[in-house]
Amino acid sequence: MAIAMESADVAGLWNEFAAPTRIWIERSGAYAALLHADEVGPEHVLCTLMDDENSAAYRAVVHAFADPATIADETRAMAAGITVSGSAASLPFSELGVRALRGARSLAARRGEATVELAHLLEAAFAQFDVAIRATFEAAGWNGATEAQAVPTSAAPEPSGPLFRNFADESKRAMSAAAKLARQSEVRSIGPVQLLLACLQADPRVERASGVSAARARLLLRGHAEDTTAVSSPALPPDDALVEFLRGLRRDADSLALLAHFHAGQTPELAQVLSRHKVTLALLERATGAFSDDD
Repeated sequence: MAIAMESADVAGLWNEFAAPTRIWIERSGAYAALLHADEVGPEHVLCTLMDDENSAAYRAVVHAFADPATIADETRAMAAGITVSGSAASLPFSELGVRALRGARSLAARRGEATVELAHLLEAAFAQFDVAIRATFEAAGWNGATEAQAVPTSAAPEPSGPLFRNFADESKRAMSAAAKLARQSEVRSIGPVQLLLACLQADPRVERASGVSAARARLLLRGHAEDTTAVSSPALPPDDALVEFLRGLRRDADSLALLAHFHAGQTPELAQVLSRHKVTLALLERATGAFSDDD
């Protein structure tokens, strides 16, 4: 199960729901895991509904001349997880992308450096490539980030806590650039490929030190833009907002009833997102019976 409902305060509530209703909530747990969240919130539920074109909720939104993908983008920017949010879209990091971020932080800590710099991020992204890709880069002259850009200090970043707290501004800008590269490649998450290319493009000094230009790296990585590594995550617990959301939910709710429930008052920010796209409660009530979930 992708969502943990075993605790005493929610187990009884969970058992009251019909099996199809539980399936939608479980899917939201899997979605939260894809974003590398620690808990499942109502935002993940809404994103899940907008991500399934076979759901009654998705069809009702399209019927309202709204765009489910845009609603999902706006909602994902509000959801818990490890993402990059911008004016164009909000994208999560892939499994190997998150490993690269954590690896960069650990690398800076081991070297006793106060901030996670481009050199750390570049080296950690490269470490996520498989043996064949690394060998191709090394044959092309790859040296790695041989010169750390940060001055060693005793104030090393902690290897736990908020992931981005000790990332340098230049590293954060590289992550935003990596998100743009991911969108251009039409992949659904930011992986090591985008992180490495963004680092090489960000600073000529880092590019020169690596031994491989950004243009050359792009050629070497052609066909490898998308990281399909499965996310490794335990079942995630619901957050307090989701528990309250579920308490008022109809026990046999389908996806359309779930979508309408965002207008019930417990999730005002999400209701505003839907209303901004003309997906009102009145419209959803009229859609009841007109759309159904596929099996």
